[in-house]
Amino acid sequence: MTEPESGKLRAARLWRDLALRSRKLRGGGGEGGGGSALCQLFPDAGKEEDEDDEVAAATALDLALPPDLSDVKVLNLDNRALEALPAALAGRPLENLHALILRRNRLLTLPATALPRRLAELDLSHNRLQALPEALASLRGLRRLCLGHNRLQELPCHLGALRLLEELELSFNRLAALPDSFGLLSRLRALDLDHNKLPGFPRQLLLLCALEELDLSGNRLQALPDDIGALRGLKLLWLSGASLLELPEGLCQLGSLESLMLDNNGLAALPSQFGQLQRLKMLNLSSNAFQEFPGAVLLLQGLEELYLSRNRLSTVPEAVSGLSRLLTLWLDNNRIRYLPDSIVYLGGLEELVLQGNQIAILPDDFGKLAKVSIWKIKDNPLIQPPYEVCMKGIPYIAAYQKELAQSQPAVKPRLKLVLMGLKDAGKTALRQCLTSGQQKVHLVQGSKGVEVTNWTADVERNLTFIVYDLAGDQSYDVIKPFFLSPGALYTLVVNLKAYVSKHFYPYVGYFLNFICAKVPHAVVCIVGTHSDLCDDKELEEKCLDIHHQIALQEKKKCDILQDLAQKIDEALGQDYDVRASSPHAAFYGVNDKNLRRRKAQLQYLLNSRLQILSPVLCVSCLECSNIQRLRDKLMSVAEHREIFPNLHRVLPKSWQMLEELHFKPQELWLTWWDSARLGLQAGLTEDRLQSALSYLHESGKLLYFEDNLTLKEYVFHNLTKLIDILNVFFQRDATVLLQKLLSDTNMDELRATQLHHYVEGFLLHGLLPAHIIRLLLKPHIKTLEDLQLILELLEKMGLCYCINKPKSKPLNGATAWHKFPCYVKNEVPHAEAWINGTSPAGQSLVIEQLQIDYSFPFIFPPGLFARFSVQINSHVVHRSDGKFQIFAYRGKVPVVVSYRPASSLLQPDTLSIASHASLPNIWTAWQAITPLLEELNVLLQEWPGLFYTVHVLCSKCLKRGSPNPHTFPARLLYSLYRRLTGYRVQKVPLG
Repeated sequence: MTEPESGKLRAARLWRDLALRSRKLRGGGGEGGGGSALCQLFPDAGKEEDEDDEVAAATALDLALPPDLSDVKVLNLDNRALEALPAALAGRPLENLHALILRRNRLLTLPATALPRRLAELDLSHNRLQALPEALASLRGLRRLCLGHNRLQELPCHLGALRLLEELELSFNRLAALPDSFGLLSRLRALDLDHNKLPGFPRQLLLLCALEELDLSGNRLQALPDDIGALRGLKLLWLSGASLLELPEGLCQLGSLESLMLDNNGLAALPSQFGQLQRLKMLNLSSNAFQEFPGAVLLLQGLEELYLSRNRLSTVPEAVSGLSRLLTLWLDNNRIRYLPDSIVYLGGLEELVLQGNQIAILPDDFGKLAKVSIWKIKDNPLIQPPYEVCMKGIPYIAAYQKELAQSQPAVKPRLKLVLMGLKDAGKTALRQCLTSGQQKVHLVQGSKGVEVTNWTADVERNLTFIVYDLAGDQSYDVIKPFFLSPGALYTLVVNLKAYVSKHFYPYVGYFLNFICAKVPHAVVCIVGTHSDLCDDKELEEKCLDIHHQIALQEKKKCDILQDLAQKIDEALGQDYDVRASSPHAAFYGVNDKNLRRRKAQLQYLLNSRLQILSPVLCVSCLECSNIQRLRDKLMSVAEHREIFPNLHRVLPKSWQMLEELHFKPQELWLTWWDSARLGLQAGLTEDRLQSALSYLHESGKLLYFEDNLTLKEYVFHNLTKLIDILNVFFQRDATVLLQKLLSDTNMDELRATQLHHYVEGFLLHGLLPAHIIRLLLKPHIKTLEDLQLILELLEKMGLCYCINKPKSKPLNGATAWHKFPCYVKNEVPHAEAWINGTSPAGQSLVIEQLQIDYSFPFIFPPGLFARFSVQINSHVVHRSDGKFQIFAYRGKVPVVVSYRPASSLLQPDTLSIASHASLPNIWTAWQAITPLLEELNVLLQEWPGLFYTVHVLCSKCLKRGSPNPHTFPARLLYSLYRRLTGYRVQKVPLG
């Protein structure tokens, strides 16, 4: 699996964990299964439990039990918000009751008189119990007892009287010790004591000879007893986060062990006899202190899953191929520089996770690992295969290596150099000075938007830069993100004469946040221009101020992220029930799994800071002073293998030839067959062309959309012309637009007036008819097919959409109008139906408002609102657009999308998606906004370094018109929606 499918990867891990845990928490308590009686009483009880259940019932249900319960075998009162057992149970004959399920309620105590003596299974997990009644010992037939997620500080000494007990679940309590009688539970097979307060391994457990499954994770055990080998029947042992620094040799006597979790400890070595655990199938050694691959693991011939993430490994031994049954191998976040050639012989491997290492070259024949479906490789300095190939997955790696074997390897050092900065910063002049190679340059004012230049910086070394000069005008913000990509060198240009300290953010801070959100870990060189207009003291003071304020901005961001991470740690230290007890609690109702996921996201953001080169390099383009010094610095940084490994990427000669052949045709686009003919000239058959085009697309050399039914038949190879077309639409200059339209000397006055109106409508409302677009794009557009393809491409990029495009039939000659949302200037669209709370038919409704807020504390992605406006068009009707608002309908349900820019640097930007409906039909409002949320989440995936939060606003607060409505984590709404409808939806990030 490739990077964008990380959600599936997480799901796979979840199901793996659930499968393992299900062995400890298996059901089936009672003769005959008990399912039929349960379902007859409570139809919902037979359904699978939602693993993301985060919404508690608001009030207790009024239980109407049948008068005769004598034949009931299983009674399920799960999640009924009970604070005491129902009075209806008192005095009822329950002689056949074998299983009583009371989980997820609010029970503080348990009256023993209400418990039938013949119970075989009792589930009291997820309540608020602080103690257990002594009468519990009378349940001598009990085989399964679940007491997890309560507030128990000790267990009664009479617990040992439950001699038939086979499964006992005590996780997430506050136990610091076990009673001496615990060792009398001689039939106990599964024991769960994770996340308690045990200060050491309880000696009583060594007496449980029947024990097969034991979980002591999350306790500060510090050490295991030497005689732990007494538990010879143990098959599953989980000791995650148990503060273990070493393991005793006695552990190696657990010959029946199949699953061993030792992650999040301080282990640096394994016992010498560890290889005796020949039945071991799953071993987790992640987040420990291993500096060398543990050799004893290589002796475990039956191992199927091996996790060694987040250690300090630098190599993987060749002998790893001896683990022939291995299905899962996780080696991420180590210091591994290369993989052994033998790894390709692990033919059964299905999961291979290598991200966050220092791997530059993958072994030959790596494509043999064809069964790998979960694949993560990002954050490695890959050059062979190139990063872009590896990110596409194992089949593309196989195609690359096959092609490399059939043609000569080629290395052509070429690096993308991106110039950014405010308007009048001097970017264009700097580009001209850098690329000319002359002492004196005739400078031309930059006004063409985005411009691309090839600069051969060193002829002898064949070092070439592709220089992207991005216009400083905000009109181009919607297209700038397309030109920011990993592996580029970013140069932030600052006009030092105009720079003042109080305007640091628009001059410098904004661009750093922009780059970091789009390209984490990016390398940034800051260049100060107009140095000839400043004296030495002024230059020194301004350069020092820039560096000082960069440090302050970075510290502020880190403090915010670390503070949130600390709050998550504090929440994880609480019981889930504490977080779910009050809507005002931090992370209300969010379970531990999602909190840990959010913590990992925050840690990634903290580790993804920009690499800012210092000091600020001052230049004068007028006098060309320090230009050579800047050239030398850029070349030195570019050739640094640890900073820019992609400069030395190795390509098949045929791929490089294909790239060069695509640069020659002057047409705007090529058909697939035109491209295939060029491929044959490069030695590529049609079946090998797809991989080459995919690489050229991912590396930004051309555009090829293999996932679009229309566009996949074409290759957009002429990026220079495409950029010229984009510049036409986003320069916002009425004079230039009119000049293009009025170029016909024979045009009459009436026609000229019409064209004036079209330009005015475009600059005010973003509307243009297709025939006017064709006129604007002369001479680039020559045929109607050219026009249709360009408009399809612009819609694919999220820049415009057709407002009268029919769903099935063609327009039959009617004029097609296209809207560019970034041009809309009217502040508020027409929204009477929404404001007045009426339905389309006009009747008033008692409505509930559903509103999701996305908050962006550091930066709102440039162009996001405009692109989102395009992407949602296929989902809505009757839309009315404003500059920062969109009102529309999904069927008969109104929806509104709003963007609220921050009023100050201390406030976040906010994007909200809202709908409303009458209370009985509130789920229809959720159905209405779900596709919009999913479209937004897809766009946000393009910003891997972006920090944002997602919350649901309190409907009651919105009704009252509260200026600061209470917020809830967005995941609560997803869980509620799934309860109401039974449908699963793509999840939003955690608020």
